[in-house]
Formats: sequence, structure tokens, C-alpha cells
Amino acid sequence: MATYNKNRSKVACTVCRARKTRCDGAMPKCSFCLENGCVCKYEAPQGPTVETNIETILTKISAIEKCLGIGVQSPPSIIVPESTREKDRSGLPSLTIKDDQFAAIIFHTDFNLSTHARSLELQRAMAYENSGSVAIFRHSPHELVQYFFRHSYNWFPILNKREIFEKLLLMQNTVRTGSSDSILLLMVLAIGGLNANDSIGIFQAEEFHSQALALLGCVLEEVSLQSVQCLILLSMFYGLKIMPTKAQEYVSIGCIKMQNLIEIRPVNKSVDKSGDVIYDLEEYETRAFWSLFILESEYAGTLHFANTGLSSYANNIKFPSLREEPYHWPGSPESDSSSIDEPDPHFLSEIGVRKIIDRTCYTVNNSESYTANRTSFAPIVAKELQSQLDEWYHCLPDSIKFDKSKVPVTNTRHSTRALIRAQYFATVMLMYWPCMMDIIVTGECQTQEHREAFKIAIDSYIQLMLSATSVRLPEVPTTWPHAISVFAMTATVIRMTQRTTLAYDKPEELESSIQHAFAFLESIQSSPSIRYFTVILRDLYNSRTTPN
Repeated sequence: MATYNKNRSKVACTVCRARKTRCDGAMPKCSFCLENGCVCKYEAPQGPTVETNIETILTKISAIEKCLGIGVQSPPSIIVPESTREKDRSGLPSLTIKDDQFAAIIFHTDFNLSTHARSLELQRAMAYENSGSVAIFRHSPHELVQYFFRHSYNWFPILNKREIFEKLLLMQNTVRTGSSDSILLLMVLAIGGLNANDSIGIFQAEEFHSQALALLGCVLEEVSLQSVQCLILLSMFYGLKIMPTKAQEYVSIGCIKMQNLIEIRPVNKSVDKSGDVIYDLEEYETRAFWSLFILESEYAGTLHFANTGLSSYANNIKFPSLREEPYHWPGSPESDSSSIDEPDPHFLSEIGVRKIIDRTCYTVNNSESYTANRTSFAPIVAKELQSQLDEWYHCLPDSIKFDKSKVPVTNTRHSTRALIRAQYFATVMLMYWPCMMDIIVTGECQTQEHREAFKIAIDSYIQLMLSATSVRLPEVPTTWPHAISVFAMTATVIRMTQRTTLAYDKPEELESSIQHAFAFLESIQSSPSIRYFTVILRDLYNSRTTPN
């Protein structure tokens, strides 16, 4: 794969900026101005850059991890599936459909919701067949690639745009071969077809997906960056199709291949200042690793499957860069790529949020203080964690910083903005989860801290639903776990308000948020498990006047 120099100077003189050429940032004159006799001036920076903000974010993540009291030996970044670690654990139920206690306390049922969901989804996956194809394509291949980069790329920026466009030209002028490069491009076109969100695009998506599957053998045999990228794209495709079991399977295969890719390098390690080993991956390998980290974490919170071990590398892999190589499609009326060439800090921010969520889950589920004396410990720790989370929020770059007050987010440019806001409030609810469970189990708010937690949790739920239900489904590759989060949070809030006489001070807003959740879940009825969860959630809601 062709590479380019990613270590660009953050400083450029006015001449080089005007020419849109690389500046070496030399003082008092850069090399270009020196050679050509130009007046070389450097403008003062106008405030912190996106990258310096991101560096501060990562520093805050480290501070949060220390606050969580993890100790000398770092725990897994992803909570290991219940089948391998949590089955014998007692105490505080987890906020996940995988936990038997969650189903028992919230829904008064004795079967595992995650296992039932997998059973329902497997029946659909086995019956799934491509819907066929059309003879005449309405969307050009270039248009489908543009759809992909506008709607899906920001979630997991694992591809070099220039290379994809060059491969597109090559594929249009040569006979297609059974290679990972061919599958890579076919899956980009397939996802672009789904992003088009019309019947023609969906037909094209199935056609390209079918062609990619026919060539899949070479991807399964290879251990390469391209093969890992193909598996991530396959997972994204099935995620957009809301087929979680198939999406998770390709994530797990990709995680194993990624670990093999890390280990087969002859010399790919260095040691940082603290003495920790760092794996020196190339930029797009680094992005692939963190994409799999996020995806595995998403599905690990909802489905039972074997832990791949990818998370054990998380503390030894550098964070990816925000820099993108701009590419302008030559001589085409469709060549306006300005909206897809802008660097999007969402990916790094998502890594940060995911680490906060996973560390918080680890602390809540494993701390003796939480399980033995959570009524006094939990509110104090929750407030400290929230203060750390707010520091993280203040470091977000302006392009993705959101308003924490009640402001509609439906007009945001991309669903990544809505989701990062939703995850902020979901994390707040997670931090107050022990207090919420105490209220549900005891049926009363025992202390002032519990009463405060009651209000904070519902305030956060309202803001969570405002953002979580505003995402555009045709561009969210993790729709199913996102919907499960909406379901679980809504069920918890409904049960908590049923179990206590303490009334929320804004009942109309709470009711509106619950109805938004129902409308959102009902828009995903292609998933049999989401249909089932919507039914039992409706039953729980309708029983709110029934004494427990």
C-alpha cells in the first residue's frame, strides 16, 4: 500500500498557505521563501487546534482511569463476556441485557435477554438472502464512493481516500480479480449503496455485497491490513442492515487477524518514557485497531461471545492521527469533496468515551466498595467521575462540542455529533447506576444523595433520548447496540419511577422522552429482537400503575 508523510508541520507561512503547499516551518524563513525571495510571515495561532484539544482529551482519559482506582495492573478495557468471567459474580446487576439480574429486576423474568435476542437474530440471519440486483444502475460507482465517505467514513476512518478512488478507476478499466483489494472496493460500494437510502441504492448494495462474498476466501486466508479492513467493512455493512450476529462474527474474526498482524512484525515495538512497550503500527493499522476496539466493545455489551483478547493491547497502541490527505476527483461534476476532506475528530473522541465507559463499567461491576457498601460510596464516586467527564467535555474541539442544555440536535451535519452527545449522558447515567438500582430494589430514596441521583439520572435520560433518537439510521453502523442502549435505559427509568413515590419535577419532558424512545425503536422493526424488546418495554410502560 502506498504511504505518504503524515508528519506534517502544524505551522505554515502565509505564502505556503496561499499556495496550498507544504511548509517546513523554518525560522526566520521557510525553505521555499528563502529560495524564491518571498516575504515569509507566520501568523499567530488563533487558539488551540483540534489536535491539541485531542491531546488534552487523552490526558483527561488517563486522569479518569487513575480516579477509578484501577491499581497497578490495568484491567481489560472491554468487559469480558459473562460466559467467561461474570457468571459466578453476585451483587450489583449490570446495565446490560446480558445480565440475568437486570432482566429479573427490571422485567421480572428469569431468562436471559441477550441469549433470546441472539436466537431471534440467528433465525433472521439464516433466512437472509440477497434481494437480487437491477440491470441498470442509477448511482454511478463514484457517487456510491462519495456516499460512503460522507456518511460512513467518519465512524471508522480506516481507508486512504486517494487509494480508494485510484482503485475505483483501476477496477472500471480492468477485469476484476479475487483479491482483498477487490473486496475492499466492493464493500465500499455496497455500504455506499446503503447510505444512499433509496431502493436503487439498496439493490446495488446487495449486488456488490454478493460479489464481495464470492471472493471472501482470500480475505480469510490473508493476514494483512487489507484483510482486516475488509472485515471491518463487512461488519459495518451488516451493522447498517441491523444484523448484529453477523456483524459481531466479522468483528471477532477481524480482532484475531489484527492481533496476528501485530505479532508477525519482525521489529514493531518501542519503549515509551514510562518503560511500557508500544507497538509501532502504521497510521491505518492504528485506525483499524481502534475501530475494532470500539466495535468489539459495542457488541460485547449486548451479546455473549468469546473474548478475542484484542483489548489486552489497548494500553500499548498509540492513538491515531486526525490528519487526512485531501483528494479532489479530477474532471467530474461530482468532484466536490470538500465535505469529506475535512478532518473529523469524532473517531478520537469516540475512543475516549469508550475508554471512560469501559473503565466505569469495570469499577461498578468489580469494586468491593460498590458491592459491599454502595449506598454511601456510589454517589461520592459518581460525582467525582462526572467532574472528570465534564473536564473531558470542555476539551472537545469546537467542531463536535455539543450543548448540554435542551437544544435540538436533529440539524447536526452528521450523526456522529448526535451520538457523542448521547454517549456523554449515557455515561452520566452509568455513573449513577448503583444509586438507581438501590432505588429500584428498595422502592425508596434513602438519602439526599439518592434523591439527587434520581433527578440527575432522569435529567440525563431526557438529554440522552434527545440525541440518541435523532441519529440518521442509514449512516449508523452500530444501530443494533445503540437501540439496545435506548431500550435498557428506558426500561430502567420506567421501573425506577414506578418503584418510588418520589416524583420527577418535569413529568411532561420525561413522558415525551419515553415516547421518543418508543418511536425510535419502532422504526427499527426489521430486527426481530428489537421488535420483541419494544413489545416487552411497552408492557412494562403500561403496567406503571400496577402495584409491584
